[in-house]
Amino acid sequence: MRRKVGVFSHKERQVALVAILAAAVIAMVGTLVQPMLRPSVGPGGVDAYMTVQVPGVLDATPLATS
Repeated sequence: MRRKVGVFSHKERQVALVAILAAAVIAMVGTLVQPMLRPSVGPGGVDAYMTVQVPGVLDATPLATS
């Protein structure tokens, strides 16, 4: 007979703890690895997008004035 009145068994609590620890480890590894990886922005890299002029656009202006 059970001595305690509880919602979760000892095994269920243990599995939940392992799942939380695994999620924390995955998050920490992702945080550490992310700065090492460059985003995929094409063969020119980020610098290529900073210098490209859009054809026909000199400056952004509103379509209609109030």
